[in-house]
Amino acid sequence: MDIVDYINNLNKDKVSSFVGATSSDITIKKNIDAKVSDTSWIDMVEECIPYLDNIIRNPRRFIVQEENIVPIEKAKVVTEESIRHLAQHTSMIQEVQDDGTVIPLKLLNVYREETVDLYENRFIKSLVDNLYTFVTNKLEESDQKSYAKVDSEVTYKGIMKKKDEVVEINLQLSSKKETDVDASKDGHSLDERIEHIKDIISAFRGSTFIKSLKESSPVRSPIRKTNVILKEQNFIKALELWEYLEKNNIKPVTSIERRNEVSKSNDVKTLYDLAFFINSDALDTAKEESNGYNSAVVSKLVNDFVFSGDITEKEFKKLMEKEFKEANKRKEKATSGIKKCIESFLDDVDKKKKKMVTIIK
Repeated sequence: MDIVDYINNLNKDKVSSFVGATSSDITIKKNIDAKVSDTSWIDMVEECIPYLDNIIRNPRRFIVQEENIVPIEKAKVVTEESIRHLAQHTSMIQEVQDDGTVIPLKLLNVYREETVDLYENRFIKSLVDNLYTFVTNKLEESDQKSYAKVDSEVTYKGIMKKKDEVVEINLQLSSKKETDVDASKDGHSLDERIEHIKDIISAFRGSTFIKSLKESSPVRSPIRKTNVILKEQNFIKALELWEYLEKNNIKPVTSIERRNEVSKSNDVKTLYDLAFFINSDALDTAKEESNGYNSAVVSKLVNDFVFSGDITEKEFKKLMEKEFKEANKRKEKATSGIKKCIESFLDDVDKKKKKMVTIIK
């Protein structure tokens, strides 16, 4: 039997009559365990990483000039600034020889050095440190995966009464469903994305640029909005990331929800009423098939006797009664034999138990 054809060909009046005579109740229980992780920080960090990389690979530099007055024997380089300074400060001249040679007592020493210790660079160093702390805290708080687990149970009880028949049914259906939120991107899973971020931040912290600013004073909010930070694209994105980390550092990574729900739905009960009818109809079909089989056996027996010999109805009934009695006797004898076997087996088991107890004692 095709189930689709069976449903399509259901007798609506028969179904309505059955449901109308049915008293039923349904209870729907749900146990919900859900965890939602805010993984927007991963997108934000991934977006800003290339801009930080540009700054760290090509940091801004400037020349620092230091001026010190040192004894002439310690002066390493004589520059125009040194001569100009000596001309303005004749007290530092030890003597002037006959040939005009000037012998200084002290001399201005000018020292120039290239450095990356700029406010903008210290801002980037502090941002990398904050980013490392932020990511570490996020990963320590909880797993970043989001999921929903729903355990459902439906209990249905129905009773149908009509004339000389009472039909009852008890159904219980349970299901377990677990759903994970897919946070993959560009073919990379959530775990792979997080691992990639961790590796890059570690590489930033180990770079020559960041290490060279190890002793520099950290930058704190509010950030000084210099022309570089406001107008240079790499620094604009760095400032966005700084502000994002400050805003989201106080928010929890995840929200966990656990709740139980109990409800009764008339729409669902109607479907189960229909299922009750289908079960009852299947039972009726099985009865009809069973009765049809018995009728066929008796019909064949009667036809064989009628067509094969000269026998009256009275003789046939007498013969059937005799055979029926003999069959009952054989059934009772077989049942009695099985019963004796079971009793003998149980008796034997009991004796063995007693024997074991005696041995143990």
